[in-house]
Amino acid sequence: MRKKKKMGTKKKTGKKLLFFLVFLFSFFYTCFRISIEMSADEYVRYLFLKEQGQNPWTYHISRIASSLFPEGFSLGNPFSLFLGHYSYQDYSQNASDEVEKEPASSYVEDPYPEKTVEEPKVYLYNTHQLEEYASGSASLYHVTPNVMMLSYILREKLNDRGIPTIVEENPVTEILNANQWNYAASYQVTRLFLEDAKAKYDSLEYFIDLHRDSVAKNITTTTIDGVAYARTLFILGMENPHYQENAKMIESLQSLLETYYPGLSRGIYKKAGKGVNGVYNQDFHPNTILIEVGGVDNSIEEVFHTAEAIADVLQKYMEGTK
Repeated sequence: MRKKKKMGTKKKTGKKLLFFLVFLFSFFYTCFRISIEMSADEYVRYLFLKEQGQNPWTYHISRIASSLFPEGFSLGNPFSLFLGHYSYQDYSQNASDEVEKEPASSYVEDPYPEKTVEEPKVYLYNTHQLEEYASGSASLYHVTPNVMMLSYILREKLNDRGIPTIVEENPVTEILNANQWNYAASYQVTRLFLEDAKAKYDSLEYFIDLHRDSVAKNITTTTIDGVAYARTLFILGMENPHYQENAKMIESLQSLLETYYPGLSRGIYKKAGKGVNGVYNQDFHPNTILIEVGGVDNSIEEVFHTAEAIADVLQKYMEGTK
């Protein structure tokens, strides 16, 4: 009888151990899945964390904690777990499906919505909001970087320099679809955005349309002091009757880039004639400019470095025009 009891005890212990191991594996697998699945706005935060030299895993841990436990949960009061609504994500899809999942570019929500900007001076927008960059390391997090991410990165760089900046968040595609306009009418949509922004914020002085080029990486990439940058290209619409006024700002920025970041700029591309817009809303204000940043093969890290350079020369330009 004693032997049977011992055998029964061993079986129960084995089952408990197996249950515990399965639970442990499920818990850590769930945490891993949470840590590698980010939205585009979360990824922008993650980029800034890495730039500041902080351990990125602190960000992952905070995301895991916020996903596993409801708002208001306190380790000091475990019963607080039941006071809120416990939310979870569905991680039932198997790993092989996730590997085959193709990341898709999407509209980027404000990564820092808690910040408010009073009397903004710079307005950043993207006529072609979903122009994508290379997935690169971002693919691990199921994120496809695009030019909207660049706008938010540049905004933070400018705000850090004491230059109040805002980003246009309204979706261009939805306006196109609602009006049954084709893709070429994107500049009509952003013209509406420009007018609304200026009417809302009379303090705005600079209007910058950020794009991404489609040429090869060897053309859109350079290295300065061991750091890889996505190169810039200024577009000047020659069919704007007042293009000389816009050219003044563009030429000044081009000169500053060449001085402080030699080789970063690909120059100024003057566009007019059949098959091109020729104006690019630059008739809206003398300080309305269009900058192509990098190309389809550039990584968001390279674009991030260029945003720092653009913020730097914009600050120098603004200080020089005072």
